[in-house]
Amino acid sequence: AFDMVHDPLVALETLISLGFERVLTSGCDSSALEGLSLIKRLAEQVSEFFLPGGGITERNLQRILEGSGASEFHCSARSVRDSGMKFRNPNVAMGASFSAPEYSIKVADVAKVRTLNAIAKNIL
Repeated sequence: AFDMVHDPLVALETLISLGFERVLTSGCDSSALEGLSLIKRLAEQVSEFFLPGGGITERNLQRILEGSGASEFHCSARSVRDSGMKFRNPNVAMGASFSAPEYSIKVADVAKVRTLNAIAKNIL
């Protein structure tokens, strides 16, 4: 919800006054990398308060952690795998052109989690 606020600096003060200890944010942008400058500005006001998240991958984690000064992060670390569905009707596409195909699922990927963890440990 923080990423939808009108004025992040005012929202930050409100959250602090309400007793919040951590905020998950993409820096009010489409991804943590895109919102990195705001995450850094907010983190400078209140260290250890912001948890960057949104679009974090093995390719951009180092840049996000170094650019934000964050010591933690949030990501889905997902990969796509076959759903294992037995019957597949080739005549129906349930919106597959606009979303993931019906016959695949997104799952947490242990290898990605390990890779991201190793990257973070190397930086932090």
